[in-house]
Amino acid sequence: MKSLEDILPEIVEIRRELHRNPEISFKEFSTTNLIEETLDSWGLKFTRFKNLQTGGYCEIGEGEVIAFRSDIDALPITEDSSHEICSEISGVMHACGHDFHTSIGLGLLKYFSENKNELQNKLRVIFQPAEEAAPGGAELLVKENILENVKSIFAIHVDPTLEVGKFNIVEGPVQASSTSIQIEFNGPGGHTSKPSETVDLINVAAFYVTQIQSFIQQKIDSRETIAFAFGTISGGSTHNIIPQNILLRGTLRTHNNNVLNKCLTLMKTFTNSFADLHKIKIDLQFPTNCPATINNSELTKKFIDFMKSEGNSEKLILDSKPSMGADDFAFYGLYVPSLYLQVGAKGSGTLHSKDLVLNENLIQPSLKTTIGFIKNL
Repeated sequence: MKSLEDILPEIVEIRRELHRNPEISFKEFSTTNLIEETLDSWGLKFTRFKNLQTGGYCEIGEGEVIAFRSDIDALPITEDSSHEICSEISGVMHACGHDFHTSIGLGLLKYFSENKNELQNKLRVIFQPAEEAAPGGAELLVKENILENVKSIFAIHVDPTLEVGKFNIVEGPVQASSTSIQIEFNGPGGHTSKPSETVDLINVAAFYVTQIQSFIQQKIDSRETIAFAFGTISGGSTHNIIPQNILLRGTLRTHNNNVLNKCLTLMKTFTNSFADLHKIKIDLQFPTNCPATINNSELTKKFIDFMKSEGNSEKLILDSKPSMGADDFAFYGLYVPSLYLQVGAKGSGTLHSKDLVLNENLIQPSLKTTIGFIKNL
C-alpha cells in the first residue's frame, strides 16, 4: 500500500514531462506512448482505441464502471519561453491544462493499483485525444462503445481564476453547446452600376445577418441563454462587380440542448423562406455540433454531500454561472450520467494563451478529492 503523498512526486514529474512535450489534436503519439509505458511500468494494461490512432483507456477493479475522462491534447500556441517549465515543441503548448488532466488520470490509476481494497467499483480512465478539435475525440469514442457498462462518468477541468484547493460545481448546464454555422449565398452577380437588374448579394447577406438573429431571439423563450454571432464574411473581388457568392461563418451557443435543436430548425425554416423571397440559393450547413454539458443532478448532490461529509464545505463554490465555453465531454453525458468539475489552479495568465502558468500544487487536492469521491460512488 502507498499513500497519496508517496505517489505524488512521480505524478508531478509526469505532468512536467507532458508539459514539455505537448501535441495537438489527433497527433498525440508521444503522449499516448508515455501513458502506455507509464501504466506498463505499474503493471497495468493500456488498451488503445479501435478507430483512433491516439489515446486509449485503462481499467482497474471489479463491478460497475465509474469512468474518468482525461483529455490529452494541446494547442497550437507558442509558449512564453520565460516559463520555468516550458514547452520544448515549437508552436505547441499545453495552454488548457490537459497535462494536468492526464497526470491526474494516471494518478488515480496509480493510487488504486496500490490500494485495491479501497476501490468498490471498476475504474475506467479514458485518455481522450482531440478535445480541442471539432469534431473531437469524445464524439468518435461514444460510437466506439467506450461507455459500455459505465454507470457514471466525471471529469475535472483546471480553472486559473480559482484558488488552489477550491472546487466549482454547477448544477445542470455547466458548459454551453457550440455549433459552427456556414452559410453560402449564391446569386447571378452583375455590375455595380445596375443593381436593379440583378441581386445585390452583399446587401442581401447583410440583411440576412440582422434579420435571422432577430428572428431567433423572438422565437426562443427570453429566459434562455443564447449566443449567436458571425465571425467571418467573405465575398467579392473588386469594387465594381456584384459578387455571385458570399460566405458567412459563425457559431451558435446555448445551455439547453432542446433550445439548440429548436434554433437549428428555426434557422433552416428562416433560410428557406429568405432564399425564396430574394430569389437566390442559400446553402446552410452546420459542420460541427457539440451539445451543452449538463451536470447530472444526482451526481451533483453526491459530490456536494461528499465534500460536506469531509468537512470541506468551504472549498465548494456553488453559486457560479455556467460558462459559454464548450467541452466535448458533453457527448458522454448524452448516454450516461455525467459530472464536470472545475478545480482551482490559480497561477498566472488565462486559458488558451501563451502566458498561462498553472499552480502545480493543484495536483494534490485534485487527486485527494477525486480519490475520495470515487470511493463513495
